[in-house]
Amino acid sequence: MTAPEVAGSGAVASLSALLDQLTGTTPPPPAADPGPPTGGSAAAAEAGPGGEPLFADVDSFVRHYLAPVVERRLAVGSAHGAAWCPEWWRHPEAITRLYALWRAWETLRVGDPDTGMSIWWRDHFDPHFAQLTGELGPFSRCGPDRGHLDTSPLPIVAATVEVLAQLPDYEP
Repeated sequence: MTAPEVAGSGAVASLSALLDQLTGTTPPPPAADPGPPTGGSAAAAEAGPGGEPLFADVDSFVRHYLAPVVERRLAVGSAHGAAWCPEWWRHPEAITRLYALWRAWETLRVGDPDTGMSIWWRDHFDPHFAQLTGELGPFSRCGPDRGHLDTSPLPIVAATVEVLAQLPDYEP
């Protein structure tokens, strides 16, 4: 038996397909459903250097690239691991961070084909994912076993005019 024939060869085939997508030799799989609106249609239509984005929107990027590629032990029950929310799109911070990850991924995959993906993992994915899935992150109360649990935005009191007037770009 050769290495690719070992159990899990389906994962190898999936990874090969994803790598083909990275190099632009095959298109991404079609979306199974349109997903929730992300407000990014204008950005998704932008042509990056060398062509159109590989993924149509952040939802497609998360479902067809990030979820199949990222391997982390998830916090389930009392087991320690990364907190993940299967309904990530219900968290404003997650939408913003995952959108930024998708746009950086699209830019670096084309703009720097030699080292762009390494830079993306190190400088973009690792810090954002750590914040999203960490003990104090937006997914901290959610999990694959309990699903999405609503969170609250930070409490806030509006800044006074006296404070804002001290800023160089303040316009009353």
